[in-house]
Amino acid sequence: MASAPWLLIGIGLLLIVFAVLYIQMRKINKRPVDYYNLFIMGIIWLPIGIIMDYNAFLILGLIFTLIGIANKDKWEKNRVRWSDYTDKEKKFHKIMIGALTIILLIGIIAFYLLS
Repeated sequence: MASAPWLLIGIGLLLIVFAVLYIQMRKINKRPVDYYNLFIMGIIWLPIGIIMDYNAFLILGLIFTLIGIANKDKWEKNRVRWSDYTDKEKKFHKIMIGALTIILLIGIIAFYLLS
């Protein structure tokens, strides 16, 4: 049980590093907000929040859904598809998806081992 805080701290630090990398990439590639993806993410998080009885997912899902619906007129205009990305952006996204998947798996394994 003593290793649990260090594991959580490590995962938190990795998330901070990825957030900083994302912010840096966002400054380089100034793309508009994709409201369609916000709407889809909200629609996914709403039932997860209800099923798991986890208010954070429920509230964020509701917020993302409402922001997406409020900006429905910008869905097609701001939509970024995989083919719109440059090769550098595609590589970065693949690395981020892989790293976040590994962090998710580590978190799930840690949760089950510690509970």
